[in-house]
Amino acid sequence: SLSICSTMENTKITLKTSSTEPPMEAPLPRTPVKDDDYQWPSNLYTEAKDMATISFLIYTFAYLIDVVQRENGLMVLDGIKIGTNGEVLPRKNFSPEEVFDLVKKNIETLKEYYPNIFKEGKSLANLQKMVQKTDQLGIELPFAQQDFDDKYQRHKMVYSITKDDVNKRITVVFHGTENKLTFKTNWLSDADIRKVEAKLPKALEGVVRKIYLHTGFYKYIFSKTMDEKDDPSNSKYDVIMKECKILLEENPGYKLYVTGHSLGAALSSIFAFYAACDEDIPKPVTCINFASPRVGNKSFQIATQWLEKQKMLRLVRFVNDNDLITTVPMFNYHHAGIAARLYDSEKEPKIEYAGGDEGGSFSKY
Repeated sequence: SLSICSTMENTKITLKTSSTEPPMEAPLPRTPVKDDDYQWPSNLYTEAKDMATISFLIYTFAYLIDVVQRENGLMVLDGIKIGTNGEVLPRKNFSPEEVFDLVKKNIETLKEYYPNIFKEGKSLANLQKMVQKTDQLGIELPFAQQDFDDKYQRHKMVYSITKDDVNKRITVVFHGTENKLTFKTNWLSDADIRKVEAKLPKALEGVVRKIYLHTGFYKYIFSKTMDEKDDPSNSKYDVIMKECKILLEENPGYKLYVTGHSLGAALSSIFAFYAACDEDIPKPVTCINFASPRVGNKSFQIATQWLEKQKMLRLVRFVNDNDLITTVPMFNYHHAGIAARLYDSEKEPKIEYAGGDEGGSFSKY
């Protein structure tokens, strides 16, 4: 079983150097973020399992919303039709129990649209298990924001924000390439492997000169919104960050988490990177994602290392051994953060740190 302690001194691990390139710039010495009384989980497995559970619930909800729009207000909850005529949902908050109830009531229709996902009732059974686990923990998991619930869902990135009142987390979840709702758009972004010079956060001035990120991933987050109701000067990052700040202000003592799978993992890394540089966001920001491709150049890796050392960012990537998605793009791209490599056999997970510098994400937290 996977059991990776998040405190380095309690864990016997070997950090593997993934690159022998010397740093481009010498980071400026600054005062790290001070410790607070936040209760961190005792091991990484607990955090990763929580992120996977939340992702599963939200991914299921995304399929529900897609069917709602196709069926013109198919689902009914408490006598209210949801998504009629492709309009924005009249509700934003849904508990796991309500999602399970919606899936159960509309399982046959879901099977028609997504037979491979909902066949034989496996998805419903798994969802019920997830709900039972969250019920036992007393976790409140409302959907504070859904960007997959409007008429632009096939052209914009898919995300949701949840609030966990037990672990005191605000979690942003990005969806991945296996999500058929945005299949074409996702692969267009993945295929665009050219790098673009990204905005350098003020917090990183003097740490690196420039950073370059995958053009498709970067545009996904920092492109302007398609909703005429949004401020035309705002990017999707701005819209999501605004929601996060409202929730964090309403819930003092909570931490920001970010997660995702595949494309969603790439987006989560970039979002967490910039969130960690925002002085209004409680530190550290935690990003735990699954099957992430590479997203940036060597300077991005160096900047990420600096944020980790300053206790501003915790970045962990879970990867399955021999997963090709995690090996691309290749030319002048570098992974960042800690990688937990999982194997199909009983072989113990392998921990690697991108860049090989032992001062990373879990040296303290």
